Amino acid sequence: MLLTCAFASVASAQYDRNIVQRLTKVDYNRWHFGFILGLGFNDFRVEPNGYVDENENTWYAASGGLQPAFLVGMIVDLRLCNHLNLRFTPYLGLGKRSFQYSAFNSAGEVVDRKNTSVNGVTMDIPFYLKFSAKRYGNFRPYLIAGGGPMFNMNLDPDVPILLKSFDVQIAFGIGFDIYLQYFKLCPEIKFGFGLLDELNRNHPEMEGTADFICTQSVKRLTARMLSITFNFE
Repeated sequence: MLLTCAFASVASAQYDRNIVQRLTKVDYNRWHFGFILGLGFNDFRVEPNGYVDENENTWYAASGGLQPAFLVGMIVDLRLCNHLNLRFTPYLGLGKRSFQYSAFNSAGEVVDRKNTSVNGVTMDIPFYLKFSAKRYGNFRPYLIAGGGPMFNMNLDPDVPILLKSFDVQIAFGIGFDIYLQYFKLCPEIKFGFGLLDELNRNHPEMEGTADFICTQSVKRLTARMLSITFNFE
């Protein structure tokens, strides 16, 4: 084990000596800025409540699976110490989320199905702590974790599912600083989870319509997201 660690240390030092490091002072700046481009894959964790309609059929709701979204945002980074940064990364998300509904009769047979989706425009305002490992040549891995408020900007009352305007999300992930000639390119992957129930049950536009089951058959709705972004810093 000791021999392995010693060999790794020697190999790392040799690697650093043979590589011309770029942007050698960028990590020592107190503040730096950047922007974010990427893709998100949105989903909901749906808790059904087994709503029984006037025909004695029981409806169960489920997520329609991951749906792509486009992400764009900015980065404000504060260096706290050699390996720790505080980051403010507000971003705008454009995408949708889908739902599936199935109705079962008393014999347990599927007698009806329904699909719907919600087009979303979200504004996330998270703060993250970024813990960076040692730099190796022009490559530096890091871990990131944090969270913050999220706002639903598109609240169309004519859709079968109406979301609340506010949620709180937490997220964690990994990334890599790649030092190029003029900037850092940082591919990053994060997993996000909503903490609050996003379903707005006050939806009078759907009352008395066939689409009212979309609200009635859901007990709780919480957001989930996988994001793959490229940070330019």
